[in-house]
Amino acid sequence: MKLLETVNGALLSDASIRVRDNNYHYFALTAKDKKFLEWVKKILERFGIHNTYLVLNSKLTNVFTLGFYMNKCSSKELLLLRENWYKKINGKTVKVLPKDLRLTPTTLLFWYLGDGSLIRRKNDPNRVPFIVLATNNFLKEDIDFLIQKLKDLGLNFYPVKYKSGFTGKSCSYCLYSKTQDGTPFRFFKFIGFECPKEIANCFTGRKGKYGELKLFKDKWPTEEDWIKILSNVKIGKILRKRRLELGLTQEQLARKVGIRRENVRDVELEKKCLGVANFRKVLNALDLNIYDLLKNF
Repeated sequence: MKLLETVNGALLSDASIRVRDNNYHYFALTAKDKKFLEWVKKILERFGIHNTYLVLNSKLTNVFTLGFYMNKCSSKELLLLRENWYKKINGKTVKVLPKDLRLTPTTLLFWYLGDGSLIRRKNDPNRVPFIVLATNNFLKEDIDFLIQKLKDLGLNFYPVKYKSGFTGKSCSYCLYSKTQDGTPFRFFKFIGFECPKEIANCFTGRKGKYGELKLFKDKWPTEEDWIKILSNVKIGKILRKRRLELGLTQEQLARKVGIRRENVRDVELEKKCLGVANFRKVLNALDLNIYDLLKNF
């Protein structure tokens, strides 16, 4: 991780840069779980940021704030962030995207931690889960800019009008990932297949119709989610290697699964993907653990 990448990722989500009357700039990141901010605090300290403070911002909502004064830091890049991330439009200061913003694994990770989620359709056992990234009421031109930046990484997202899971009110746009082109797999390959273990059990808040408590680890796929995600990824070479290790022919595997040999051949040649139902059967027939499978990438 790098300092600027971490701060930029946080600014894409819930962080802000504020200005005091004496022209002091200070970075502020809010969260509901103090332990999450303590984890971020340790990361900042590794970068030499030792003037941080962590306070309860609101007793009514139990929101905590982690901050530090940027003018007291030696990094010149930090001092330019306020100018790059904010501008005045019609007399009002608004948050904008720097034109030189790079979506690195660290930047995308912190954006996802703050303003991302993995949406599962409980009423459809074969539906691939999709990723949602909130765009923080950015201007439409900035949203288009983010979509292109993601596309440059091989990640395909599209804008959708969004309502807050907390308030139910319209919150501009969110970016929804495509699912049938392997974007969810490539996204987690980019930021990490597992949630950082230090914050896995930290909570992000209560969302949804019944106010269900959500944890950071809920943002990452479960074993069942991975089966659905990988069913749309061309992994024929890995499956072929495992089939040969077990001494099975394509015909024998096809009979075990209940599909045609030509289907096995096309999957192994990575001309096509398996559907969710058949992918489950292939995993069972080849005695493959989904997490062992992920280690091959």
